[in-house]
Amino acid sequence: MTKPLYQTIKEHIKNDIYHGKYHAHDQLPSENDIAATFNVSRITSKRVLNDLEQEGLIYRKRGLGSFVSPIEKITSTRDLTDILFIMPFPDTYSFGNYTQGILQALQDTPYRLQVQQNSKISAEQLQDIATNYAGIIFYPFNNNDILEYAYPLYLLNVPTVILDKEVSGVPFSSIISNNFQGGYLATQHLIDQELKNIAYISTTRIEDVSSVRERYFGYLKALSDSGLNHNAKPIYCNLTKHADDFKDLIHDLIASEINGIVCENDILAISIMNALTHLNYSIPQDFKIVGFDNTQASQFVNPPLTTLEQNFKQIGMRAMQHLLKIIQDPNTPQERLIIDVSLIKRESTHN
Repeated sequence: MTKPLYQTIKEHIKNDIYHGKYHAHDQLPSENDIAATFNVSRITSKRVLNDLEQEGLIYRKRGLGSFVSPIEKITSTRDLTDILFIMPFPDTYSFGNYTQGILQALQDTPYRLQVQQNSKISAEQLQDIATNYAGIIFYPFNNNDILEYAYPLYLLNVPTVILDKEVSGVPFSSIISNNFQGGYLATQHLIDQELKNIAYISTTRIEDVSSVRERYFGYLKALSDSGLNHNAKPIYCNLTKHADDFKDLIHDLIASEINGIVCENDILAISIMNALTHLNYSIPQDFKIVGFDNTQASQFVNPPLTTLEQNFKQIGMRAMQHLLKIIQDPNTPQERLIIDVSLIKRESTHN
């Protein structure tokens, strides 16, 4: 079977690079020059350069052209085609579908995605990861994950992009939802229904997780903008499978005349809803509740849960696109990309 012409041209240029005709940072022929030399269309020559860029052999500068990657970069990426997604949970039932966007960004590239739960990775394995993977997308669950994994990956010089959290002190790019916006929208939605006593409930201390902290700050800003108590402290509780264990929490809510609840996430919101129902309270008549994440379960709980939807697909796609840039050019500037969220109104906040 005859090899496609663009592959023949690509192999020709690759051989020129490997055999020293072009050195690190040398400029390659332009799309027009390649098209003229090989008597092909610009579409074909553009595909050749795109493929070489995806493989890490060249990098491109807008308005200037295509250049050969550093020799160490060519060596390190020549055989590395796996990218690792490190996630905190063993399944995606309560975890956003980032992989759909990640895989979309990997289409028409030589890279493959591998997924691993971080609890399955020991500190000793990080060196192997640095050797065997072209890059990593990492979703840290909390500050402990950042200390245990993110900083060692930085020291090992592994191209890495962080999902959902901001990592201070380590120059990794991060792709996050607009958690401040989400906390604000959730709280304002309850304020618009003339609720004045609104609580923010979390299982995680706000100083431990940046995403939870930003949601809480959005909650405070909405209260402040409406002239309500903007000094409200977060309420912490432990997740439990037993509704009776929520009795103290619910007793405190009633004593404080709370009638609106903004929850850290859908899992917590659903647990509180189940406990309230078990104790014969009505939702939304007695309490109106907003979650965060728009998980599958949020649609099927009774009543369906009002929640904030994160664009997991977009986050995953942007993370992978940025990681590919870093793999191809280690000097790619660090970025902090924020993706907006959307309020999904359901019966848990509507009488």
